[in-house]
Amino acid sequence: MRGSLIFSKRFCQGAAVLLAFAFLYESLGASIDHSTITEVVNSVKIIDPGSRHVSRAEVNGLFEAPEIMQTGVASRSEMVAADQTITRVGADTLFSFEPKSRTINLRQGSILFQSPSGKGGGTIQTESATASVLGTTIIVVATSDGGFKILVLEGTARVTMPNGKVWIVHGGQLLVVTPGAKEPGPVLDFLLSDQVATSFLVHGFKRPLPSWEKIQQQIQKQNKKISLGKFNAPGVVVGGIADPNIVIDRFERLHEGPNPPLPTPTPGSAAAKRRAGRPAGSAPGTKV
Repeated sequence: MRGSLIFSKRFCQGAAVLLAFAFLYESLGASIDHSTITEVVNSVKIIDPGSRHVSRAEVNGLFEAPEIMQTGVASRSEMVAADQTITRVGADTLFSFEPKSRTINLRQGSILFQSPSGKGGGTIQTESATASVLGTTIIVVATSDGGFKILVLEGTARVTMPNGKVWIVHGGQLLVVTPGAKEPGPVLDFLLSDQVATSFLVHGFKRPLPSWEKIQQQIQKQNKKISLGKFNAPGVVVGGIADPNIVIDRFERLHEGPNPPLPTPTPGSAAAKRRAGRPAGSAPGTKV
């Protein structure tokens, strides 16, 4: 009887330890070396790096490391990991998951990465820099010649250069690394409301982002800064860059095609003024 009680006690202790590890595993975030494809628009291919076999991405199919995903002109895809981390892939993009880690290798193109709060975050690695996030929504753009841009829609991101130097980028801010540069330019504000209103990575999919409310809160926070005159509007000299849009536009790989209509910008916004043919101190003219 006593032996049975000892066994029962040890079993309960062991179960408690397993539950603790399971909770820790869940809270830190499981590996995102695979995700379920939830949406495919136009040409999206999956390449096996070993056999070089190419197949079409299919909704409800799995995208697994070390496979490579390639999107074509006016194409995009969305994937969701087991912990609900969302990866949205823009046009003309080439990327893969790093096996057994929460890392995306972005070779070129654009990606929106949305990590649920407390689920372990993730890292997007490019030739020029590495962006790490936790409970954050970001867009990262990379060019094959080493260009890098990160836009934080909400939350905070940590950008690490190959030399180990670190930059912190908050919601409504961006950071650009020009091709061949060893350090990025300054952290700059951008008009979040315009970027969100015209982004295919935000609105070009059937379901809204789970972080949509947080993005709206960040927009309201930025609008308050604008009303108080505490916002460094794009086009103003900031950190020695006369017009950050000139630098930013070099990274855009826009491909017009059969994309769904985007929401009409709020009247009076920079995007609305551009459509009306009037110049505006506008946000980065991206459609990523």
